[in-house]
Amino acid sequence: MKSLPQLISAAVLIAAGIAMLAPSPGASSEHFVIVNNNDSSGNNYGTVLQLGGTRQNPVLSNIASLSTGVAVSGVANVPQVQVVRVGGDVCVFLADATSNIPNEISSFKFPGMTLVGNYSNSNVPDDDSTQAIAAGGGYLFATYGSAIASWAIGSECTLTVAQTYSMTTPRPVAYMAVTPDGKTLILTAAKPSGLLHAYSFSIGTGGTLAEHGPYLPDGYGPSSFDITADGKWVYFAVGADCPISCEGTIVAMSINSDGTLSGGQRFIFGSLAPYLVSLRFSPNEQYLFVDGFTTTFQAQVYTLNFTENPPDLTYTGCTTNPSQNSAVALATVSTTGAGGGLYVAEGDGVGLFTIDPSTGCTTEVPNSPFSLSDPNAAPVSLVAWPPRPF
Repeated sequence: MKSLPQLISAAVLIAAGIAMLAPSPGASSEHFVIVNNNDSSGNNYGTVLQLGGTRQNPVLSNIASLSTGVAVSGVANVPQVQVVRVGGDVCVFLADATSNIPNEISSFKFPGMTLVGNYSNSNVPDDDSTQAIAAGGGYLFATYGSAIASWAIGSECTLTVAQTYSMTTPRPVAYMAVTPDGKTLILTAAKPSGLLHAYSFSIGTGGTLAEHGPYLPDGYGPSSFDITADGKWVYFAVGADCPISCEGTIVAMSINSDGTLSGGQRFIFGSLAPYLVSLRFSPNEQYLFVDGFTTTFQAQVYTLNFTENPPDLTYTGCTTNPSQNSAVALATVSTTGAGGGLYVAEGDGVGLFTIDPSTGCTTEVPNSPFSLSDPNAAPVSLVAWPPRPF
């Protein structure tokens, strides 16, 4: 297998509208997407795909498999892959999200695609599997049933447990992220009834956590969210309670300096699918990309116009139906502008959508989604490299 620097040094022609504007490892401008393939085939592993092809026909090509050696027993629709730069290293973390024993996080170091190690948390029961991970402020945060651990990220992408915190009200976590300044951890969790709650945690010295919430007591989930570049607002995709209220809803809450959330401005769109799944701001925050499912379970990707001061969202009228009728995770290709394109976790592959910078409208490219060469693959979590700057 070639090393990542060798792969990065190769020439790549990118499709029109998918710009390569930020350096990746090796001081190159090539782009990649990394997915976590928690599947039913027996092993947890990741796949690295490279963006290439021609300007008229962009493609995603499998270039490496990140083998963890960790057995799994099913899939989970939660963030299971994170990529961060630590000094001169790029660290990729894959979580196993099933009920197998032991529960582990696998760390890989680029360049070289080297498995640094599989890390278990001895402070949680063996049957509390790793569900969601998020990185920020020098820490990797992982959920284990109702527990949250903060792992200090060391040199060479090593991990050391810093703190383990038990949530006041145990909930299975649906989604988790850290604010750009690394000071606040936000997550969503669903009750057995389907009602959605959000929580925030102030991140203190040594990775300590102080819990706030719950918030959003009247939403349905699970739900993902995205955070603005200045770290002042979080936008939640809230599921509908059909047929009582069957409209796509996004809720904006302000993130306060003490780590609490406040407000709760609701944006309700009758023209959007009621079951919204994930959302992602464009790097210039002009657009918010949202995916979801209609009442007939048709997957759709939407473009909304976004302004922050005051917070406002308007539907542009742009809707794309993914070719495999599935869309459960989004990441932008470029680190500037409208985003150049979208990576979409779609069916058993990764979809590639171009973005019109003047309208934000998306178009799926020919031959998308691109296969992971594994019929058991379930790419429910993905990240882009270079990452969006916030």
